[in-house]
Amino acid sequence: MKYQKLNRFSDSEFKRLVAVPRPVFSEMVEVLKDAESLKKKSGRPYTLAIEDQLLLTLNYLQNYNTQLELVAN
Repeated sequence: MKYQKLNRFSDSEFKRLVAVPRPVFSEMVEVLKDAESLKKKSGRPYTLAIEDQLLLTLNYLQNYNTQLELVAN
């Protein structure tokens, strides 16, 4: 899911989908953008926007517990 498509959802739906409130997500994006600006720019540019990278990471972390529980059983 792309970040641009999430703009149409309400704040409560956004939190259900992403697992963090919209203001927290925006703050996380700002921290990532600040960290990205400090990095040395070499190589190919990213394919995904920072917002989409964060969504992908949060989605993985949200589902990782389920996978861990399945392995434990």
